[in-house]
Amino acid sequence: MTVPDKIMTWQMAQPTAFNRETKETTPGNLEKTEIPVPDLGPGEVLVEVAGCGVCHTDLGYFYDGVPTVSKPPLTLGHEIAGTVVAGDEAWIGKEVIIPAVMPCRKCILCKTGRGNRNKRGSICRSLIVAL
Repeated sequence: MTVPDKIMTWQMAQPTAFNRETKETTPGNLEKTEIPVPDLGPGEVLVEVAGCGVCHTDLGYFYDGVPTVSKPPLTLGHEIAGTVVAGDEAWIGKEVIIPAVMPCRKCILCKTGRGNRNKRGSICRSLIVAL
């Protein structure tokens, strides 16, 4: 398995904006970009993404200006399928499915019962997943 030195991803750089005064719409902007591959921690693997879903909420972020927790640039998408390319040796080469919501069970959101807000996923060529 080849471990990438950069992750290629499409990011929402700017959502669609509507000016209520002028009635003008500024189209949203997606940009293909490279981000560094973070160091893998214990219990994490790097997954090369084969396919990824985009849901109605993602479309709302881009087309309707629905507010996001994180500000752009933002990589959208989740419900991922791919192959483990780095990390725990027992997982290397395995094909995996990553659910839309994957709570870490460690952050304040997860500890206060809001693990659904801790989304790990994206329209990327690769991403890190906690086992």
